[in-house]
Amino acid sequence: MIIFLHGPDSYRSRQRLKFYREGFKKKYDPQGLNIEVLEGEKLKLEEFRNKLGNQGLLVKKRLVIVEELIGKNKAKKIQEEITAYLKENRLSEDEILIFWEEDLSGGWSKGKKKSGATGKLVKYLQKEAKMEEFELLTGHKLSAWAEREFNKKRGRIEKPALNLLVALVGSNLWQMNNEIEKLINYKKGKIIDKEDVSMFVKAKYDTDVFKLTDMIAEKKGKAALKLIRDQIMSGENELYLLAMLTRLFRILVQVKEVSKEENNHYTIASRLKLHPFVAQKSLAQVNNFTLNELKEIYGKLLEIDLKIKTSQTDPRVLFDLFMLETMGLT
Repeated sequence: MIIFLHGPDSYRSRQRLKFYREGFKKKYDPQGLNIEVLEGEKLKLEEFRNKLGNQGLLVKKRLVIVEELIGKNKAKKIQEEITAYLKENRLSEDEILIFWEEDLSGGWSKGKKKSGATGKLVKYLQKEAKMEEFELLTGHKLSAWAEREFNKKRGRIEKPALNLLVALVGSNLWQMNNEIEKLINYKKGKIIDKEDVSMFVKAKYDTDVFKLTDMIAEKKGKAALKLIRDQIMSGENELYLLAMLTRLFRILVQVKEVSKEENNHYTIASRLKLHPFVAQKSLAQVNNFTLNELKEIYGKLLEIDLKIKTSQTDPRVLFDLFMLETMGLT
């Protein structure tokens, strides 16, 4: 059996991987002696072949997990080799192979080619594997998930507090899980209200991110750059800041386009599948930009993200360059 787990919601895909692994141990291999986890980024065919066929003496079943082969391994040939190997050597009933990928962006999950080798492997897995894709949860699905987590952890939260929590955290279930546990531990069995959420939960769209977009709109480049540097100096992760800015400007582009026809933030929230809180904030800000300005800034943020992933350039330098280009600072 081959299983293919992937999608941008790495929290739920990791939980699913854990479900398969723990289930295998419980049913076949309590001590985990016949479970192998291979690091896809550095994987070579010989290691893959040896681990997949290296069954123990006492346990017939074998579970092999390959993590982020497609997303991180730069050797295109290995994906082609593994595809050929799997075609020529069908797995036995005693072998379970799981491919785990955090996010197959750019249409990979639909089988579109990012490279020839990657396209062949994904196409093979589409045909032969049990595919499970984990998209980011939004709207009612996200609220329902958070509510179930409170129930599982025996926590109690008021509906308005739950709505605020979802608005502040968004689709990051790693953070959501941490915030839920933090709130439950703080209240010790008592009902969680909006004041508790406001006091303890770090906002996905915190005040400084919206303040930063205002500064960009007003061409206050030096003040914006100082705010970014202050955030970083206080311990804020550069990638977190970039992710928040990129997501916010993507939403601003969408809201700007929709606002040509509709100016009610509840209707906009429904059309774009946003929380009303985010739609209201964004609607107030798009008046500070033209559509072309928003698209240009969003494009520059995407370029920063690409450079961080493909070069050794310090993210702080890239933020400085972004401000220089956007504001014309000298």
